[in-house]
Amino acid sequence: MTPAEAIEAAELAGAQSRYHHRVAREMYARGPEPGLIEGCVLALSDLKAVQHGIVRDAEPEALRYRPGGRAHFADPRPGGFPGRGTQREAELELEAG
Repeated sequence: MTPAEAIEAAELAGAQSRYHHRVAREMYARGPEPGLIEGCVLALSDLKAVQHGIVRDAEPEALRYRPGGRAHFADPRPGGFPGRGTQREAELELEAG
C-alpha cells in the first residue's frame, strides 16, 4: 500500500465514522419508535417463557418442528433420504475398501 492509498483509506474510515455518529445522534434525538418498547417487552417475555419450557403459542412450535413436536424432530420423514443401505452393505464396503 502506498502512502497515498493509506491516507485515502484513513480519510474514508474517518468519513464513515462521522456518518455513523451523525446517524446515532439523529436516532437518539428522535427517540424510540411507537411500539418499539412494547415489542421488546414481548420478545423478552417470550425468551423467558422458552427458557422455562413454556410455549406461548403452539402454532410457531408446530411450524418449526413439524408433526410430533420436538420429540420427533429428527425422525425419518416420508420421501426423505433413506440412507446408504443396510448395515451389512456398509460392512462389505469397508472390507472391500
